Amino acid sequence: MNAYAVGWRRSWGGSLIDQGTAGLSDTSKKRVRLTNIGAVFGAVVLGATAPLDARVAQRWMVVVDVVAAAFFVGVIVANRRGHVTASRLALVVAGNLLAFSNALGLGRESGAQFLYLGFMTVPFALFDLSERGPLVLGVALTLVGLALSMVGVPSPLAPIASATALFIYQLYSVSLAVAIVLFTLFNASRENLRVERALRLDIAARERAERELAESRQAAINAAKMAALGEMSASVAHEVNNPLTVILLRAQRLDLLARTDTVDPATVRKTAHDIDRTVDRIRRIVDALRAFARQGDEDPLRPELLAPVIEDAVELCAHRFAQRAIELKVDPIPEGLLVDCRATQVTQVLLNLLSNAYDAVENQDERWVRITVDVRGDDVHIGVIDSGPGVPTEIAARIMEPFYTTFLGKMMLLVAIGMLSVGAWVILEPWSGSSCRSGRSPSRPPSRPCCASVLLVADAAL
Repeated sequence: MNAYAVGWRRSWGGSLIDQGTAGLSDTSKKRVRLTNIGAVFGAVVLGATAPLDARVAQRWMVVVDVVAAAFFVGVIVANRRGHVTASRLALVVAGNLLAFSNALGLGRESGAQFLYLGFMTVPFALFDLSERGPLVLGVALTLVGLALSMVGVPSPLAPIASATALFIYQLYSVSLAVAIVLFTLFNASRENLRVERALRLDIAARERAERELAESRQAAINAAKMAALGEMSASVAHEVNNPLTVILLRAQRLDLLARTDTVDPATVRKTAHDIDRTVDRIRRIVDALRAFARQGDEDPLRPELLAPVIEDAVELCAHRFAQRAIELKVDPIPEGLLVDCRATQVTQVLLNLLSNAYDAVENQDERWVRITVDVRGDDVHIGVIDSGPGVPTEIAARIMEPFYTTFLGKMMLLVAIGMLSVGAWVILEPWSGSSCRSGRSPSRPPSRPCCASVLLVADAAL
């Protein structure tokens, strides 16, 4: 017997309550499960009602009980076969017909009106508000049955049963109506809880995926930064080695003056000043390198002098440009110009734009890169312009997408990701030849020397 039951359960693909839920959304699953629960509840109630009807009611009402119980089983079968809307509507109609049969067999004293009141909650549990047709039909059918039962329609088919029997039926109808309401509300709440749990799990999965995506983005940013550091390593080594050579020569000069006993205070002061200035240059290079390597995501947006930000970027790549005879020009920057930004990240973005410009012009006959600064009201546009061939049309439309990488746009990968938190915008646009024309988006695909513009917001309080 147990083996047979297990085999039957497996052949139906799960419990009675889950019939017809495969492949449905969480909301649809909830409705179908409620329909199956209601069908099982109805079959059990009719099984319990049949002995009572056989004892105190007319014989045909027992037949109705048996037929209705079989009908409720058919509702589950209909769900299994995919007729989920029809099965829900059939469940509502069957409940109202049972209440109607009570009134037909016993009259208004049977308590049928209480059953109609109980069935009033069922359509709202089985149908979503977007399913207006079935929902309105189910409610309207229940209201019509309630109204008819209140005025004594239909008339009983046989003589009224004894007062005791009618009292039993009224008590039974009231109890059944309360049970229907409580059962419907309980199961609707339970299914809502199931859906809410599934939704919370889905939200947790999405949040986990977003965290993993953020980690992947950060890994891509770090990889691009390390690649840029590798490309700049020779330049940085040269920029540090030259000042160290200057310091060594100045120190040897001081040692020579001391050994020959020809110490001149003016010469010593000048030499010390040269050493101090050279050390300061090394410090600026190291600070710029540290700023590029560190994470700046948690830095607050605050007013920063723009000139040092640009100077840090230029300091790190100047030697690399000089090695390939690429002219790197910086237009005059207004003195004391402040912008609201994260300086570290803006430096990183400018370095990547400069590296991208380097790749674009290194094999050209005319090799130059120019940095412009244009103040327009509350906006500050930093333009990185180069003499390269420009960006092809098919690449220009996608070059700012995260994780989109090509040889021409390899350094734009970091720009597209990093600018999300810098407090600025990166705009790719054609260069007119005399100035970098900036806007929120390019007016046409670049086909001439290209300008990548960083748009910052000036500090309004200054």
